[in-house]
Amino acid sequence: MTPNHALFRRLFAISKVRVDTYDFLPDAKSAYPFVYIGENNGTESPNKDLLGKLRQTVHLYGLREDRANLDDISAYLESEVKRAHNGYDYHLHHASTSKQIIPDNTDVQPLLHIVLDFTFDYTKKEN
Repeated sequence: MTPNHALFRRLFAISKVRVDTYDFLPDAKSAYPFVYIGENNGTESPNKDLLGKLRQTVHLYGLREDRANLDDISAYLESEVKRAHNGYDYHLHHASTSKQIIPDNTDVQPLLHIVLDFTFDYTKKEN
């Protein structure tokens, strides 16, 4: 398993405990709030050991009038991600989180779109 996929699976598992979570943007009939585990990228450091940096973007969508609940979900995700040290075949270390809250008027109902960018350092576990 690649480090990117290991991080994706770990964040998906954390998120689905608290909120409906998808690896795609669900159709318009889906209930709010929900999380979409989106884009990720990684940079491997040239070394005899497998180590590098990973970045995973997590999108949280919800109704604008549900801001307090969205904030609670966001705080939960941010807190749990900081505790995520085990990523299957990799050791993970949370390096930083960037958070952006975007008003979204693309649907009939006014939404809030919270974008969380998590950055991790990783190393391959010894077999």
